[in-house]
Amino acid sequence: MGPNIEVCKDNLLIIDGKIEAFGDAAKKEAFKKNIPISKSGNKLVAPMLVDSHSFLKNPLTGFDDNLENLKFRAKKSGFGVIAFLPNSDIWRDKPEKIPFQINNEFDLNIYFWGSFSLNDEGIHLSPHDELLKSGCIGLHTSNFFDSPIIFKGLSLDTVKSFPIIFSLTKKTLAQKGFVNKDLKSLQSGFYVIDNNNELSEVKNILLIKNLFPSKNIVIKNIADSNSLKEIEKQSIPISTTISWWSLIADTNNLELDDIGWKVDPPLGSQGNREFLIKCLEKDLINAIAVNSIAFNDEDTFIPVNDRSVGISSFELVLPLLWEEFINKRSWPVSKLWKYLSFSPSNLLGITQEELSLGSKRWLMFDPDTQWVNNQINLGYDSPSNFPKKNKLIKGKVIHVGLDF
Repeated sequence: MGPNIEVCKDNLLIIDGKIEAFGDAAKKEAFKKNIPISKSGNKLVAPMLVDSHSFLKNPLTGFDDNLENLKFRAKKSGFGVIAFLPNSDIWRDKPEKIPFQINNEFDLNIYFWGSFSLNDEGIHLSPHDELLKSGCIGLHTSNFFDSPIIFKGLSLDTVKSFPIIFSLTKKTLAQKGFVNKDLKSLQSGFYVIDNNNELSEVKNILLIKNLFPSKNIVIKNIADSNSLKEIEKQSIPISTTISWWSLIADTNNLELDDIGWKVDPPLGSQGNREFLIKCLEKDLINAIAVNSIAFNDEDTFIPVNDRSVGISSFELVLPLLWEEFINKRSWPVSKLWKYLSFSPSNLLGITQEELSLGSKRWLMFDPDTQWVNNQINLGYDSPSNFPKKNKLIKGKVIHVGLDF
């Protein structure tokens, strides 16, 4: 039904996508309207999922992906909210660069992060007040620790309680490594990362948080066990997100031709992934993000060592996380929804999703449905850089209430 509520087996009446009644009232109303009762089996009706950060380079005319196509795919996959980072062909660092959106209860709601500095260069502040008044959900920055611009921006009272999400430092062109160094990645012949600098970057961000304890600072895409050990030692709590793929894939469980090898943050060892999951269970990680970035066929045909990083697949997020946490680790369903819906809403500062009378904000997930992961079976065009291509997937969102 919503946050802090366990799953229950009960009656539910839905007419034209709207929740009309629960419990005995649903039975009575269905009987009045001569609507036959259908058995649910293992199917789950639950609140919509929330993605705290993904990428969309060109919302209006994008060829790889655009707002219209992405909203369709994400809704079909059970998502009710997506927040896009400012990274784009036209960097979203001024109000006129933020696409206008009218959000409503019957559709997937789109939010945009604004850029903390102009072009994310860490030299000049963007107009924070204007960005936030224009509807930005918060501000995004790379960790320009050696630049006074971060401290200047945080010293101003403009951002108030809005979240400020920190990416780790951009990689230089000279850094070819894309997967963390271990025996498997060396045997695979990939360009490996000899020295992962995530820990030093996280230390920098923690120092900033200590200097500005009242600011709502978020570390994006935590992926290194050593970083989380450092966070655990801190007396001042800080919010963190993790890419869903970091919880599913590691250097020991992917086939060599999987598109999911080259991602940001980079994949680590099986032991590292297990530690990330333990930290998620201890609430050192607050939200699971999709972190989607779209590529077309031409991009994905480039050899793995040379192509850009990233995967895009809203369709796989719930099925693969369900398999990992509900089936393999016996999590209660409410715990998975905490990290996929309720906590991401808290991080964005928006109302949490819930099931309520008159609402269309629900999904129906069937953990027993099996389907082959390719564009033919999806039935619509999608980006080409989705992992587990042509693999048999168990579990699927089979219905949602939102308008199409």
